[in-house]
Amino acid sequence: MSVRKIYLILSLFAFLLLALGCSNTPVESEMAIEEPNMTEEFGGYRATDESPGFGDDALLTAASESEEEYDDPYLANSDLDSILENPNAGHYHLRVIWGRLRFDSTSTTPTDWTGSLSITRGVEILRRVIRFERNQDYIEPRSDRKLIKWVSKTTVHNDGIAVDIFVPPVRPWLDSSRIVETDSLGNDIIVIVVDTTWPTIEPVKVDFKTAPYGRSFELSELTSLDTIVYLDDSTAVSFQAIKLDRFPCPRGFLAGGWGFDGDGRGVFRGVWMDRHGRVDGYLKGHFGVKDNGEKLFFGKWVTSSGRFEGFIRGHWDFLAYTTADAASVRFPLGVFRGNIYTGNRQVIGVLGGNFYASNTLSNVRIGYFQGRWKIYCALEVNSDADEGF
Repeated sequence: MSVRKIYLILSLFAFLLLALGCSNTPVESEMAIEEPNMTEEFGGYRATDESPGFGDDALLTAASESEEEYDDPYLANSDLDSILENPNAGHYHLRVIWGRLRFDSTSTTPTDWTGSLSITRGVEILRRVIRFERNQDYIEPRSDRKLIKWVSKTTVHNDGIAVDIFVPPVRPWLDSSRIVETDSLGNDIIVIVVDTTWPTIEPVKVDFKTAPYGRSFELSELTSLDTIVYLDDSTAVSFQAIKLDRFPCPRGFLAGGWGFDGDGRGVFRGVWMDRHGRVDGYLKGHFGVKDNGEKLFFGKWVTSSGRFEGFIRGHWDFLAYTTADAASVRFPLGVFRGNIYTGNRQVIGVLGGNFYASNTLSNVRIGYFQGRWKIYCALEVNSDADEGF
């Protein structure tokens, strides 16, 4: 049996174990009442099913209306099949969001984000547009497989794009020559000599360009990219990316609100997205500081229909973060990192990301978070130390 077949079987076995692990009778009673706290192992959450979106109509609406599928004409270009279907091509998914990361009704001055995303080698496939307003925001007709251009203006919220990037492997140059040699009997023999030369190629660059902000990435940075850049006018640009392997471990993205409720308790709630950025579940939880000073967050993850999938638990902390020109610290920003557990308390994955708890300039109490998640494959060590998830 080949190594590839063994790996595939083990990966399928891992999925089966995950499904069984999440459906096993959990330690807590299914009738237990949730009372979120900072003392229990999983913060008072129970392995119970929920209403879709935890019964939060605003969350359901945002999940269903925020993104629109885009029919990229390059998907139908047969000349690109050799790249799009090449199992050895590098395949990455990139999400870029610009504007107000959380809705801010006080922001009435438009910001023009008209710009482009380009790569130096390969193909860009636009999968979805994010919060594009009809008759205002649009994608310009595509005429270059390495370039996506748009027109976008934001005020109270944000726009963005979700893109797949395919980069074909470098191929060697083959240079053949004919040499005539004489064998031991004096006969002439023509020998074909093939020289293999690997060309020198600059690293692939990914360029995001708008008037308010621009940034260039090398392809290697898209393996595990998760960053937010805040500008002086309180707008921001969010970048998230992952490398999509041919036989991938389950992984994807997270996004939602992170801040404080009416009682001043730290809470978060958001969407759980698959590896292509499509919403296929929800998460909710709370964060705080224990009596010993430990900063923890707790929560649970459910499917789109509300079926329990797992607990989440980990650590968070504030960071000193400056504006784009390093002029001043404006936002109480932070990071979070933790693990994903089955209902029977088994570690099955890792998650983490960035947040800001509030926007002090507009007095919005609920902030924003974004992150990534990953379920371990059968061949991986279950550890939260892997930085490339």
